[in-house]
Amino acid sequence: MATQGGFNLKKALGLKASLIGSLLDYSKGAFPLYYIIKHYQLTEYQIAIIAIAPLLGHMFSPFLKFKGGKGVSVSFGIWTALTNFVVALFFAAMVVVFILIFHKNYKESPEYNAIRINIAFLATGILVFIYFKSLFLVWSINALLLLFAHRIELFSAFESFAFRFRNP
Repeated sequence: MATQGGFNLKKALGLKASLIGSLLDYSKGAFPLYYIIKHYQLTEYQIAIIAIAPLLGHMFSPFLKFKGGKGVSVSFGIWTALTNFVVALFFAAMVVVFILIFHKNYKESPEYNAIRINIAFLATGILVFIYFKSLFLVWSINALLLLFAHRIELFSAFESFAFRFRNP
């Protein structure tokens, strides 16, 4: 398996393994960050560095030759800790909305999953900007890392989409 994470675990080992793996990844983002925020007074920049650390560790693990997962579950955990579930729940709601909107002519694929996750996270940026402005730096770095992690799937989806318009 080239990367770990819920999507690949589901393909390789089934739903139960996928849920366990996703929960562990979520925990890696949520619990240490929550503890640090509750017990230390930190500046906006210190929070940004500490919040992004589990995501970087997940995506560029030295134990996996600096390869890793896509960071979606870790991102949910980070935003749970930073905003007491508000942004994480909004992100989840946006993912569900995009599943409902775009479910018709799309079969489940890594490309479709990448589009859905990244559009949902970009939409989440509006909420962060309006209600959690001090965390917008964290969101920006998180968004760039998610786009980077899904770059191959996003480029593949774009090429497929562009091909449809060139060759009707």
